[in-house]
Amino acid sequence: MATTSQTPLAEFRHLGQNIFLYKPETDKSETAIRKEEGHSPPSLVIVCTWLGGATAKRINKYTTQYRQLFPHACILLIRTIVLDITVRSFRLIRSRLAPARDAIYSILGDNDLSRESTDGCILLHVFSHGGCNTAIQLAISMRENDMYLPLRQIVFDSCPGDATFRKAYDAATISLPQSQPAHSVGRAALYPAIAVITGLQHLGIMSSVRDMRAELNDSNVFGSHARRLYLYSAADQAVHFQDVQSHLETARAQGYRADGVVFQRSPHVALILEDAVRYWAAIESFWHGWDLSRLRDVDAALPPCSSNP
Repeated sequence: MATTSQTPLAEFRHLGQNIFLYKPETDKSETAIRKEEGHSPPSLVIVCTWLGGATAKRINKYTTQYRQLFPHACILLIRTIVLDITVRSFRLIRSRLAPARDAIYSILGDNDLSRESTDGCILLHVFSHGGCNTAIQLAISMRENDMYLPLRQIVFDSCPGDATFRKAYDAATISLPQSQPAHSVGRAALYPAIAVITGLQHLGIMSSVRDMRAELNDSNVFGSHARRLYLYSAADQAVHFQDVQSHLETARAQGYRADGVVFQRSPHVALILEDAVRYWAAIESFWHGWDLSRLRDVDAALPPCSSNP
C-alpha cells in the first residue's frame, strides 16, 4: 500500500512545464497474474487538475489514493494554470504537452497507441473546466501525432458546466488567492477579463464552454469506447449539477456508457470532503464494471462541507 510522502508529490518526476510522472516498482509477473484473474487494473492513470486551489498538498490526496487502488499503475499528472484557459492558444498548449505524449508512449508503446481500442488501459480523471480543456488538448495532440489514447474510463469531477458569464466568473474566482487584499484585487481584475473572453466566445472568435461540452462527447477526441463517470455536487456554485446531468444524458443518447454519482453538500472540486469512501468506491466500481446503484443513496439533510479538500 502506498504511503503519503512527507513532501507532497515527492515521488513524481518532473517532465516539463506542469507535467509530472510517477512510475511504481512493478512486478510484471504479478501484473500478468492480476490480468489473467480478470482484475485488469489500469496501466496508466492520467490526472488533469483544476485551477487555482490545485496545490501539491491537495493533488497529493488524489494521487496517493490512486496508488492505493492501483499500485501497479503509472500516474501522469498534468496541472492546469490560468494562462491555459485565458491567454495560451490551443496550439501552444498542445506543444507544451509533448513530454506527456512521450511519457504515454514510453509506458504503452506502439501496440496500444496505434489504433482505437475497445478495451483500453487508461483511466483519465479530469477536474473542472481547467482539467477538461487540458485533457481535450492532450487527446487532440495525440491524434495529431498518429496516436490514440486507449481510454477505458473517463472520470468527470465537478464538470462540465455551462457557458454563462456569471458561472464562468464564479469558476474563475476559485483560482484566486484567498488572502486579502489579493483576493479582492483579483476579483476586480477578473471581471472585465472574463467579460471580454465571454464576448469573444459568443462572437465565435474564441472557443467557448459550449464548444468544450461538445468536444467532450466527440468520438474524434476521446474515441467511442471509454466509459464516462460523472461525480458532482448538488451544492456546487461554480458548476451547477443540472449542467452536469444534461451532459451525462447527452452522452448516453450518443451511445456512450455513462453513469453518475451525485453528492449533496460539497463545494466545487471537494467531493472527497463529503464522503471519500463513496467517492473512491464509485471510481473503482465503475472501472471494474460493477453496479453503482448502492452508491447513489445519499443523505441530503446534512450540513455544508468546508471548501478546503
